[in-house]
Amino acid sequence: MLSTLIGFILSLAAAVIPTSVYALAFYLADRYEREPVWIGIVAFLWGAIPAVVTSLFGELIIGIPFVGDPGSLTAAIVESALVAPIVEEIAKGSALLAIYLFMRNEFDGVLDGITYGALIGFGFAMTENFLYFIGAFSEGGFVDLTVLIVLRAVIFGLNHAFYTGLFGIGLGMARHAASAGAARRWAWLGFAAAMVTHSLHNLGASLSSVSGLGIILSLALAVAGFALIIVVLLLTWRQERTWLQDELRDEVGVLLSSAEYHSLVGGWRRSPLLDARNDRERAKRLNMAVEIAFRKHRLSRFGPDREPKLAQQIDELRGKILGSTA
Repeated sequence: MLSTLIGFILSLAAAVIPTSVYALAFYLADRYEREPVWIGIVAFLWGAIPAVVTSLFGELIIGIPFVGDPGSLTAAIVESALVAPIVEEIAKGSALLAIYLFMRNEFDGVLDGITYGALIGFGFAMTENFLYFIGAFSEGGFVDLTVLIVLRAVIFGLNHAFYTGLFGIGLGMARHAASAGAARRWAWLGFAAAMVTHSLHNLGASLSSVSGLGIILSLALAVAGFALIIVVLLLTWRQERTWLQDELRDEVGVLLSSAEYHSLVGGWRRSPLLDARNDRERAKRLNMAVEIAFRKHRLSRFGPDREPKLAQQIDELRGKILGSTA
């Protein structure tokens, strides 16, 4: 009885703590404009509960016709490498697509797509890991539980965030696409990339029982995924800094002081929003200035016909900043 309770507590802690730390790190990765906390929480919870429940039912219903010999390697490959990636990425991606479609003012580009996608993925991973950990402890005790914790929470701890983050990258590119057709292509490309990488990882995991090449494939994907996310983050930070430099240059002396402008567009250092955390009014003003820059960039790129509300939103933000400084 005591060992069962300890196993349950370890499983819960190993599922919750690492994914929560990862999720917080991705949320804080937005250097210039942090997303509303409530949307981040909703995204995480969607991944943790509705997406997991939907996936369980979907995999059960869809997988039955394809699995002729339950327990065989063929059945495992079909379930994990074909059915699971499709069902799970649809379940996770639906929330990300909803944010993109209905909260467009909070979805500015690639970085937002990665952030929201990762939060959904981490929520999903947390619940899925807990279920796997409980199963491993029930079958093999603390030894199997320890091995699985190392694999799922550490080595492959970023996987679900990576998959859904790829869809987020596609939606982020779609946000700035020149045409509706290009936007749809970017969105489908991101979603396809999420399913394919998910499928390849699961294929490697299934084949690892008969060949060492399987685990090598899964490890290679995990390393490549982490590297890709880092590269995209760095490129996105650089791009957003360029937008700020261009769009806020003529706001110095009007909405921003010279020191505030340089704190936003200066070289790599701590986030200017983090530096202003002890001055809530200043932090709020800097955040609104960043929003103005992003909206000005979209207005100059697409014109008022595509996003007719941008000019009004920019004026409203200007008024709030001027009101706070007065």
